[in-house]
Amino acid sequence: MSTVLIYCLSILAVLLAAVILAPIQYCLLGEYAQGFDFRGRIRWAGGFFSFEMIRSDRKVHLSLGLMGIRKNISPGAGKSTKTEKPSPKKGREKSFGNIMAFINRQLFTALKNLLGKIIRALHLNMNLSGTYGFEDPSLTGMVMGLIATLPGIGGSIDLHPDFTQSIVDIRGSIRGWFVPLQILAIGVVFIFKKPVRALWWPKIKIRRKQKEVVQYV
Repeated sequence: MSTVLIYCLSILAVLLAAVILAPIQYCLLGEYAQGFDFRGRIRWAGGFFSFEMIRSDRKVHLSLGLMGIRKNISPGAGKSTKTEKPSPKKGREKSFGNIMAFINRQLFTALKNLLGKIIRALHLNMNLSGTYGFEDPSLTGMVMGLIATLPGIGGSIDLHPDFTQSIVDIRGSIRGWFVPLQILAIGVVFIFKKPVRALWWPKIKIRRKQKEVVQYV
């Protein structure tokens, strides 16, 4: 019985190692203006497994591929998705305000470093053009600063900020590949960075104290 258990655990370990170590290739072609139309594909282990999603005219089509054999998995293929209702202006301003309230200089630096590490790990090749802007001009400026410091990206980025209105009109392509284990490691290190840890560690300490108080009551 123990031999069978060890054998099963060994198989699971090998499968897990294959999942996190095998490279994943991705490609996304699309545009965002009045709506978001795109064609995206993910290939794992050199095409052993693949997934494709196409969105056009508010219709979404999905398909899976295994060893070159493709199957449509869209249960609602050909059906229109629900019309996207724009959120109220006040709601957007409130959400942007909440975001800005949590971002300080140290956290912004940590986020910028995280973005740089992830971009290098994703081996990005981007060709983007268009215009973007948010209700909060400071958020537009922050995004502009991040775009200006993007490291290790092939292709070309021709995005222009608009500080006078909320607008997103972008089109282009994104291609690249990554190893899941590397992305996972970058995320774990980021979570334990001092400015990030300051967001969640105090909440854990408070919960621990509350549990201790309940136990002694």
